[in-house]
Amino acid sequence: MEDVEAAVIAAAEEHLRACQLADPQPRPDDCLPCYLHRALRSTGCDGKLSLTHEWQGHQRVRRRRTGGLTAYLKSRGGFCDCEVLMNVYPDREPDLHPGRGRCSHPAWR
Repeated sequence: MEDVEAAVIAAAEEHLRACQLADPQPRPDDCLPCYLHRALRSTGCDGKLSLTHEWQGHQRVRRRRTGGLTAYLKSRGGFCDCEVLMNVYPDREPDLHPGRGRCSHPAWR
């Protein structure tokens, strides 16, 4: 019986993790790369900075400064959301533990 319970719990935790990773909305404490990794999995890149601007808007609502973000990203080769990950943050892996409530990375720069 314990094996069945453990399997059910493991499956439920995996399902919850998959749902959290598929959520395309920015979370309050997502850094930009973590949000882009998660959102691009479910929506794909549209050749623009649409997801980046969505993240930026959520940060502004929370009164966090993001002035100069677009210029910063473009100066480093980030002209669309997928290029931001490839060219600006190539070494930034996604935080795979989103249930903690915040990612483990520093701010957007």
